[in-house]
Amino acid sequence: MHKITIILVAGLMAGFLSCASDRDDKLIAEVNHERLSLDELVLMFPGFMSLDSLQKSLLVENWIRETLLAQEAEKNLIHRDPMFNYRVETYRRRLLADKQLDVILKDQGNVGREEIEEYYQNNLVSFKRQSNEFFGFHVLLPSRDDARDLERAIENGDLEKKQALVAMQPKETGLFKVESLFPEVKEYLLKKKRPGIFGPIKTDLGYHLVEVKTWHDRGSIKSLDEVWEEIAARLSINQQRHIETQLVDSLRKAGSILFNKDILYDRVTE
Repeated sequence: MHKITIILVAGLMAGFLSCASDRDDKLIAEVNHERLSLDELVLMFPGFMSLDSLQKSLLVENWIRETLLAQEAEKNLIHRDPMFNYRVETYRRRLLADKQLDVILKDQGNVGREEIEEYYQNNLVSFKRQSNEFFGFHVLLPSRDDARDLERAIENGDLEKKQALVAMQPKETGLFKVESLFPEVKEYLLKKKRPGIFGPIKTDLGYHLVEVKTWHDRGSIKSLDEVWEEIAARLSINQQRHIETQLVDSLRKAGSILFNKDILYDRVTE
């Protein structure tokens, strides 16, 4: 063999081995003749790299399980079944339709600030509170002394003491509907109807302490900030439906469509 030929062959082999090495570096799994690379996993699951090791392993294990079953199905010629192929095509058509809508809505489906503000002003009645509500903190403690200690810690702004007292106790921070609380707690708060620290309130389960930061009476109107996301969601859904209807109508006019309803009616009456 000529020296130049040997050099060319060696170069090609080195390139091939290098490419193979690159592929193997990203090879995650292999089941018989089918291979799964890291790049393919990222394409299938865009957030794959942000998952923890256990979640990543579970996804790969699931791919191995599905691949083994799919390979066995091919051996049994299931992929040649007309009904199977029809279902595959139906799923593909739905995916394509959803993807087309996503592309359109991404460009045209945004809701502006002015639209949200206008909707709020025109629909104030729909944002009336149906119950008394408050934003604050609620905790259940085993003893009256613990509740008193916590009350003092909150009043003094002693966050370290507060955390120590509530660390292992049932607690919740957020927006509360007063009518859904324990009867004893509900009755106590309905007498106060104002911000403050209330308790200890004794029940069969223990002693409740409630910190009310903001109080809202039944029938009061929620602020725009409170319902901003809700309005944006309402308008976005309405706008998306409108855009979809317009798009489908325009495609109907431009396309050729046959819908033989008589066949459906005949089948029903048979």
